Amino acid sequence: MSHEAPCLSSVPPRDRRLEDLHAGLHDVMRLVELEHQVLRGRLDTLRADTDGVKTLEGVIVLGSVVHQKLTHLLAFCRDAGDL
Repeated sequence: MSHEAPCLSSVPPRDRRLEDLHAGLHDVMRLVELEHQVLRGRLDTLRADTDGVKTLEGVIVLGSVVHQKLTHLLAFCRDAGDL
């Protein structure tokens, strides 16, 4: 007569897809941060009050918004996947 021990863990196994998504979002976040650094460096070389400066400043702000969204998605993956 065989008796199997009941599973002591009530935590469901991690979904590998969430782990992959989380890792991918981290990669994208690093790329956005790198792009942000490059754009800031370029901004410092441009003359003030030009159209190029205004456009570059807008792209930098947009990058900050993307960074905030990625941070939210990373937290969601972490919570959903118990990572």
